[in-house]
This record gives sequence, structure tokens and C-alpha cells, in this order.
Amino acid sequence: MNTILTPLKIIFRESFYRYAAFYTTLAFSYLSYWLFYKTTTIQSFLDNIKNGDFGTYSTLYGIAFIVTTVLIIALSGISVATAFWLYRHSRLSQTRNIGANFGGLITAAFSMGCPVCGAFLLSVIGVAGGLSVFPLQGLELKFLSLGLLTGSLLYGISKVKAAIHCKECNDISHNFKSLDVKQEAQKRFFILPLQNILVFSLAGLFLVNQLLMSQIAAAMGMTSNKGFVAKLLGIQTKSTYTIIAPKINPDGKTTSLFEWPTITQVPANPNSGNALADAKVVMIATGKPFYAPDDVAFDDPINAQKKWGAFEISIKLSTEQEARYQKLISTMMTCSYCCGGPNNVTMNKNCGCAHAKAVRGYYRFMIANYGGRYSDEQLVGESHLWYALWYPKGMLEDYLLATGNDSALPHESHGGAGSDGRHGL
Repeated sequence: MNTILTPLKIIFRESFYRYAAFYTTLAFSYLSYWLFYKTTTIQSFLDNIKNGDFGTYSTLYGIAFIVTTVLIIALSGISVATAFWLYRHSRLSQTRNIGANFGGLITAAFSMGCPVCGAFLLSVIGVAGGLSVFPLQGLELKFLSLGLLTGSLLYGISKVKAAIHCKECNDISHNFKSLDVKQEAQKRFFILPLQNILVFSLAGLFLVNQLLMSQIAAAMGMTSNKGFVAKLLGIQTKSTYTIIAPKINPDGKTTSLFEWPTITQVPANPNSGNALADAKVVMIATGKPFYAPDDVAFDDPINAQKKWGAFEISIKLSTEQEARYQKLISTMMTCSYCCGGPNNVTMNKNCGCAHAKAVRGYYRFMIANYGGRYSDEQLVGESHLWYALWYPKGMLEDYLLATGNDSALPHESHGGAGSDGRHGL
């Protein structure tokens, strides 16, 4: 332990490195917070853990996610301060330390998100499905980041110890006598940044994987809407005012997939050859619908969730309007992706998550302001456009199942979908 603590004491006895560690930790904490809130909230994430949305070991996943995140944030400041010390005091072996630090922080940034709601940076580079594409639902990136930062710190500490007693590598006690000597030392101690190469190689593999999937799917004719189930349901390939979403069956416990009418237009399937990417175009709405108040828009799911949710309490309805509202939340709108079991769906009225509250607020607002213009079915269909922002994985799975492309994203059972997760299809 002393072999680690002694070099750290030497580094942090100077205020510059204490400040460097503090501000790095603060900056990366905020970046992690910002990336996380681009797709979900802490409360929603905790609800996902509680409801088992992360699989059989949902609680273990949640604990591992939280612990690794805290460790990564803590190590970010210490390892960066160590890298600064080496940069200022040692001419040797800087590349490996800086490369591992940079690789660890970038990898950690890509791991910010959740399997249910997605990961912001992964979606930016075109990795559809977010963290759910990984066998461990993104924990691989957490462990890789933690490994890189830990390795960087241990490597840096070893070089701090060496630099203290090394006249040839410490720029405080010794300056190179000539340019030839300096160049020779740099050549002698050049380190190939393998960690940095690894990180960028992974990102490149993601992109290549997406390209190959698209090309292979196109070559095999695996475009959207060509499956038997798609033909059976009569799903259209043009822009329309319908969305595929669960509907409660007469048994009151299970659901089937149904084409709900919507208020705003749903984009056409681009048929690019990448079924998952095409599904995102159709199912994930963008822009600001005409009826949305204030700054509520499809492009900001978290803000929309909060603003819609506030209407559940603030909007008062007449007796007739209240009866219609109760019908929507009690007998029509299901909370398929966050509550209940395969053969026991939870209705919206009985769900306590923030997403369900937002849908209830949306219904109250629409009934109060547009109740005479749209049917109950249209209100439910439109609410699924919002629901797809908060539970994209589940909605995409159902769409791909309905269009005969369920192999593009492994379909997991959820509330009311049946033990095989296929809604009886």
C-alpha cells in the first residue's frame, strides 16, 4: 500500500495537482450526469432496477453500474493529476499514461446510459440499440474504462517513483545536454499507445459492424415489412398516422400488437436494409407536435416527461371528462415495458413510474384542450409516440416483431407479452 500512497503524497503535496484532480473529477462528474440525463433520470434508472428491467440479475446490474461509475469518476481525477505530474517532471513514458487516461475517459463516456432508455453517445455514432447490444448490457465498457484508468494510475505511480531518482528523466534536476541526447532518449523510450488504439479500434468495429449488417441484410432481402407477419398485419411502408403498440386482450392480462391511430404523422419506413435503423426512424418521433405546450418536444424526452407529469395534478377535469380519463388509464393504456409480468400486464392507472405519470398528465391535457377533436384510440396511439422515447428498446422490439424482423433485436418478454415475449404471434 505504501508503494502507492507514497508517490501520491509526493504528487498531491503541490496545490496545482490537488486542483487538477478536483476539477477533473468535477468536470467528469458533470459530463457523466449530462450524458446520463440525455436518455433517462436517476429515479427512472432506480425504478428500472426495482422492476427487473435489466434482466434476471437486474439488482446486481444496477449495483455494478453505480459502483463502477463512482470508481471511474474518482479515478479520473487522480489519474489525470498523475499524468500532469509526469508531463511536467518526466520526459519518459508519457504516451502510455496519457493514452490510457484518454481511452478510459472516452470509454466511460460511451457507457453512460441504460439498456432500456439507450446511451446517448452510442446513438450518435450509429450503434442502434444502445447498451442493449452488449451481452452484459454495457458493463463491458464500464469494466474496460475502469481497467484503463486503474492501469494508467498504477503505471503512472511506478514512473513517479522512478522519476524522483532519475536524473535522465526528471526535468527539475537535469536538462538534456544536447538535442542529440534528447532525441536518442525519446527514441529509446517511445511507447506505442496500445490502449488508445484499442479504444478507437472498438469504435471503428462498431461502425463497420453496422455497415456490414446493412449490406448483408440488403443482399439477403431482409428489409422491413417483408416478413410474413408484416404482410399479415398489413403494415404500410409509407408515411401514415398509425403506430404499432400493445393493446390489452379480452382476458385483461395479456396484450397483442395493434396499429393504433395517431394524431401526428409517423414517418415512412426508409427500407435502407438495416431493419433496426429503419425501426428507429419509424418509432422514435422527433420535433415538436403542434399540440405540445411550452418547450415540450419529442427531441427532449426527459423535459417532456417532467412537463407532462406535472399536468396529472394541475389540470382539473369535469365529471364527464374525468370519466373518459379514467377509461383511458384503466382499460386502454398499458405500461408494458416497466411493470407487470409476461402474463399479467399493468394498466397505466396502477403504474407508479415517472413515465406512467407523464402519460396520465398528457391525457388530462389533451382531454381538457383537444377532447372534442380526437378519439380515445387516437389519444392512446399518440401517447405511444411519447412512450417510445422513454422505452425505445421495448417499442422497437415490438415493431420489429410485428414487421417480421425480430432477429434484428433480440425480443425479450415484458408485461403482457406472454412467456415468449411474442404477443401470441
